[in-house]
Amino acid sequence: MAASTVDGEVEVFTLPFKKSRNLKLRSVWGMGKELYMFQSQIPHKEREESQRSSSESKIFDVQWNAEMHDIARKLVNETHNIFVILQGQVKSLSQSILYSQLRKASKQYRAVLKACSMELMQIADSCTDESKKLKYEEHIQEFEMVQLIWSLCEILFIDVAPGGLVLTSLLDWLQWHFQEGKQLATKVIHSDQPCEHPQYWEAIYRLLLQGDTENVRKLLALNVYSHSDSFIAADEVLKKMPRWTYQHAQSVAEYEMKWRHWREECVRRYEAAQFAAYPELETIVQVLCGDEAVFKDLKDCCETWYHLLVSKLLYQNPTCRIQDLTYEIKPCQAVYSNSSPQIQELDNILQAALEFDLHQVIKDSCTFLSNRSWWFVSHLADILHHCGQLDPQELPFGSNLREYLLLEYATSLMAHKSLYQVGIDYLDFCPVFGRSYIEAYVERIPLETERKAHKILHICLERDLLVQAQSICKVMGMKCLKQERFGSALSWFLKSKDATVIKQVTDRFLNEYCEEGKFSHLDLIDHLGPSMLITNSLTFLAKYREFHTFYNNGDVKGAVNLLLSLISSRLAPKFFWMTMLMDALPLLNLPEVVFNVSQTYELLHCLDILVVLFHYNLYYILFV
Repeated sequence: MAASTVDGEVEVFTLPFKKSRNLKLRSVWGMGKELYMFQSQIPHKEREESQRSSSESKIFDVQWNAEMHDIARKLVNETHNIFVILQGQVKSLSQSILYSQLRKASKQYRAVLKACSMELMQIADSCTDESKKLKYEEHIQEFEMVQLIWSLCEILFIDVAPGGLVLTSLLDWLQWHFQEGKQLATKVIHSDQPCEHPQYWEAIYRLLLQGDTENVRKLLALNVYSHSDSFIAADEVLKKMPRWTYQHAQSVAEYEMKWRHWREECVRRYEAAQFAAYPELETIVQVLCGDEAVFKDLKDCCETWYHLLVSKLLYQNPTCRIQDLTYEIKPCQAVYSNSSPQIQELDNILQAALEFDLHQVIKDSCTFLSNRSWWFVSHLADILHHCGQLDPQELPFGSNLREYLLLEYATSLMAHKSLYQVGIDYLDFCPVFGRSYIEAYVERIPLETERKAHKILHICLERDLLVQAQSICKVMGMKCLKQERFGSALSWFLKSKDATVIKQVTDRFLNEYCEEGKFSHLDLIDHLGPSMLITNSLTFLAKYREFHTFYNNGDVKGAVNLLLSLISSRLAPKFFWMTMLMDALPLLNLPEVVFNVSQTYELLHCLDILVVLFHYNLYYILFV
């Protein structure tokens, strides 16, 4: 057998089946990503192999991508609530209010992702087992990639800036996901002589390329030459750099004019050689001037082409619109040559996002990121669908992309014993195939305990899955019946309303009474209520118990009338008739006469029938 791994390779494993020309390998789907593998006879060989013992056949439970660590489980459970609440808002809120809720939900998803990633980092740091630590680091890397992709898609498709001015959001994206500059700056500042630190200028360049001019100025102020004219001039141009924010009441044209004047000042001062005494300061001012060559020189401080893209936009075209990003991709990619296939896959996804090809983003993410879980693509596609960004066109099999991804994610959850309820909640919001998936899955969920069976039964009743609910009750009733727990069995069968099996259980109760002279589970029998009308045998059981209640309470007349009514109705099985006649004996021995003539004749008639049956059975035993 073979299964794909996270890296796209194929892992081969062997099932210990015996080779035989008369047997073939077969499989049946289980829950989610699960197959039951077994051997069966080839049809035309069945007669030849009829001697084969059925005990030789083995069933193997084969699962793939079923591993889920505790942090991933936490991610599933916490984001499940966000998803369910959002689906309710989609139905109830107006379009304008809904968009704000979609943006809020997207940020909530990312917050949970970040929390899980940080928790994984703590676990990895404290882990002493190298193999486990390596797995945790793989999970962390995947979480980080998911956050990187999601946050970019949020900027481009979900929380779109007014007027399409995207640079401010992209700078926040850089500073959020690329922390090397801040970490390096902290390391430099806490050294004994910051300006002598070997990575002093690298820290400045990294911060500058992320637009963090305030911290650049702080690092420059730590230099021993900070009071020189060149350093003061550099500090001035950094301080004057105009910033675009939506909070300030300025138009785009006004900001663009201020920025153009500022850059002209940078160019003028650079050409006047105000920074010539310090080559590093010249490099800083070249960045501020948007010089093309200096970005290539500092490519190692950006590390990736998309980091370089944002840095260049900041100093070359800060009023870039969202639709202009596509034209900046190729020049930035040409500066880098990535050898890692994993990084290349991530690059393809981010490039597809910047080119507004959402279907390619989802397709590549499915093949690259979702080998362990469909969590990312399903939740992202759901928000994009509600934002109107995904093409609503149906796929060839009759559903849209959102539903397809949710179905796959729910299927992966159903493979886990404790997450089936979460998976069913996702299937509830798949309008085309969701119900049929639920019907198929609830019939395959193992019913290990009564508590779990009650949970699944509640799921079925909530969704009006009456056939599946009845099946669950029958299965649990038969389990209790085999364990001779007649009370529990009757309780389950009453829920299934299966008259045939209920009759079998009530006969067991009556047999138990014949042998022991008392009923067990009186609480259940005394509170049957309307359920007693499901079958005649159950009606008889309830009424016979009522007869004993009358008799024990001293209501002789009520007991007599009810007993004769039960005898004349012929509701009781024939093996119980003698017991009812025996119940009549104490009533016949009372000092006063409680049976009238017609009632006495009814008792005698019942006795005659029993005598005839007795003689017939005796004849059958002796002569037949």
